[in-house]
Formats: sequence, C-alpha cells, structure tokens
Amino acid sequence: MGLIVNVVALYFCQWIIGYFFNDFYLIGDQKRIIFFALILTLVNFLIKPLLRFIFLPLIWITLGLFTLVINIVVLKIANFLLPTIVINTFIGWLLGSIIISFFNSLLYL
Repeated sequence: MGLIVNVVALYFCQWIIGYFFNDFYLIGDQKRIIFFALILTLVNFLIKPLLRFIFLPLIWITLGLFTLVINIVVLKIANFLLPTIVINTFIGWLLGSIIISFFNSLLYL
C-alpha cells in the first residue's frame, strides 16, 4: 500500500511543484518510478525511524519542525540510491518532502 501511495505522491509532486515552480522532474519510465517509490518506501520504514530517534532532542527543541529536515534527508537518500528525480532548489526539496509526507500520513489514518 505504501508503494502505491508513494507513486501517487511523486506524480502529484511533479504536477504541483512542476507547475508552480518548474522544479520537480521525474526521469525514466514507469518501472523506474515504481522502483524509486519502492526504495522511498523502504527508506521511510527503515531509516526514517532511526533518524527520528537520533535527532529526537532537536525535534523537541524545534517543536517538530526538524522533521521537515529529516523528510528532506530521506528523500535525498532515496534519490542518491536511484537518481530518478531532479530538484534544483531548496523550496523544491522542501515542498516535495512535505507533499510526500502528507500522502504517507494518509496511510495511518
């Protein structure tokens, strides 16, 4: 289920961020994007909890805003493992991580 949500979130990011800021591009065919969504799902489930535990004091000090930085790092790790998205500005990374996190939070409603 997380794989499907991440694929939809990636296309939504491309549509919204690409439309307003012209800064979020998906590279490759459908298989590559689905494989990237699988990597993103695995990074979300394996590495993100570890990062949240390590940076728990910073999350508390910033009242949860540091989770945005963790979400950007998770997106960058997935992009490092399989370069499928092209984002040129910090705003693109920030908005992409927010949108993908929003879609992932819909899994746990």
